[in-house]
Amino acid sequence: MASPAATAEKVQAMNQTNSSKPGLLQNGSSTGDLNDPLNILSFSFLLLIMTMTLFGNALVILAFKRNTKIRTVTNYFVVSLAVADILIALVSMPIWAAYLMSGVELKQGLLKVWTFMDILCGVASIINLTAISIERYFCITYPLSYHTTMTSVKAITTIIIIWIFSIIMSSLKIILWKLPPPKYELMVVISCFFVPLIIMCTTYRFIFKTARFQARQIALMINGNVKNFLLASEMRAAKTLAVVMGAFVISWGPFFTINIVYGYCTRCVTSDSVVVAKWMHYSNSVFNPIVYACMNKEFRKAFCIILFGRKRCCRLRGRAETTTDQTELSLGNHF
Repeated sequence: MASPAATAEKVQAMNQTNSSKPGLLQNGSSTGDLNDPLNILSFSFLLLIMTMTLFGNALVILAFKRNTKIRTVTNYFVVSLAVADILIALVSMPIWAAYLMSGVELKQGLLKVWTFMDILCGVASIINLTAISIERYFCITYPLSYHTTMTSVKAITTIIIIWIFSIIMSSLKIILWKLPPPKYELMVVISCFFVPLIIMCTTYRFIFKTARFQARQIALMINGNVKNFLLASEMRAAKTLAVVMGAFVISWGPFFTINIVYGYCTRCVTSDSVVVAKWMHYSNSVFNPIVYACMNKEFRKAFCIILFGRKRCCRLRGRAETTTDQTELSLGNHF
């Protein structure tokens, strides 16, 4: 993610509230004050997020390019997600950071370009997350027909559709630039947050049920304490889903909540809440490669080889594998 459609809504909130001085945030707060602790903290935090986003997502793309085992249907979506997050770090974050520190009013042309890119990358990030959950659902629910029905060509076609949808959503903001709230805000919040959230909750619920069923089947074939095995494996599955859904809701929830509030009450949104909400949704671009790539064993191997070299990585893996429990079961395999 990422950085969705509502990203631009934040900046628009600030600019529409003080049309004569867009550099001024709501309720009297201002950007560009180098002595303001919030601005300094926000700028520093954004630099950290930017660096981590570029590093993590670049690793994902490089691993996908070098390792043929990683080129699965799921990982096409993971790479598309990484591209969206890198664009956020290269385009959205730097302009937002510069705006915070300088307080200089953006010319309308530049503001529209930034708004377009911010919404484009944010929507693409969220819809890619949704596509991953749907693809995993079909993989687990229909395992026998999955490989014949879900091909790499279909995955690429779906990704193209995702980016076209993202372009449409971001273009609508430019076309409806002068449209008063909350019409566009509601459209974005419903289509780019609540609908994806419902889809992800539903698909991951079925994935969790499948993981529990698998755990019970394995438990029947294992000698030892079946109850302890079931509890341990189900706890791992629950924690994994908690991380996946928690990262999405915590990162994007405040941002879209502020969009709804702003749509009905522009004066109810403070500058501090805007800044914190943008921190959180930009941080989603850091979480995505951790949640969706590091949970995959092949990705972890590829990362290790890229960072430490093949020989050293093999030694490290050898030590780790000697302590690996053969009964380990987690949702990592489903991702």
